Amino acid sequence: MPVSVVDERVVGTGNGKLGPVVRLERVRKSFGDNLVLDGIDLEVASGEVLVVIGPSGSGKSTLLRCVNLLEPIQEGRIFFEGHEITAKGVDVTAVRQRIGIVFQQFNLFPHLTVMNNLTLAARRIRKLPRAEAENRARELLDVVGLPEKADQHPHQLSGGQQQRVAIARALMMSPTVVLFDEVTSALDPELVGEVLVVMRDLARGHGTTMLVVTHEMQFAREVGDRVVFMDGGRIVEQGAPRDVLDNPREERTRRFLRRTLALDHALDDLTVDEGVDEEEGAGG
Repeated sequence: MPVSVVDERVVGTGNGKLGPVVRLERVRKSFGDNLVLDGIDLEVASGEVLVVIGPSGSGKSTLLRCVNLLEPIQEGRIFFEGHEITAKGVDVTAVRQRIGIVFQQFNLFPHLTVMNNLTLAARRIRKLPRAEAENRARELLDVVGLPEKADQHPHQLSGGQQQRVAIARALMMSPTVVLFDEVTSALDPELVGEVLVVMRDLARGHGTTMLVVTHEMQFAREVGDRVVFMDGGRIVEQGAPRDVLDNPREERTRRFLRRTLALDHALDDLTVDEGVDEEEGAGG
């Protein structure tokens, strides 16, 4: 599957400033009585690929949604490029233009062509002229390896192709940071690779700042600069991929990785532990 080398003129550059691009301070988030994020402190540096792993219900997806201001937080603060974006009066639309997000589901408009899916927000929100928006969209379709799909509709594409279009759409606004929320989880296994290749090239080819929630441990190992393991709404441990994945300090991390890696080989040696469902809870 040919994928073009990422062009910095297309993707856009980091802020070039000292200090973290994204910073969370003591962030707490609940859904009713369910505490999903419990005092999260986290920083993402410019050009860093930060990979978040953990069981279902550990708060990973909610973390991304809070950074993108799709969910309000109850306590703490979130900073972007040194400015608090959880403060009152913040222009949420402007923030979301700078912090792109790609979801598990592709969320493409089924009645629009690929070209119109890519250019709609740029024309309506950024007021780009149609010709300029379409030129940028074509460049981004080259980046994700789909230059020939501009005039097709989503139903004419495979799941992997739709997700690559969704990545191109997130890049249309020239975001400083791109958030990826389990973007391969809805794909057939044979289509996962083509999406991960695009993400890898965005990281390696230009240094796009990424915050990635995934169960793809090989991606975390090969592309991630840092891995964070979450459980129960808290960060259990974090560090270089080889440290967290090959030599984790915490027993909870070791248990999660044993189960995850065992599923890659066989089910014969797996057991069902009582209380696991209660421990892992709900909340993304």
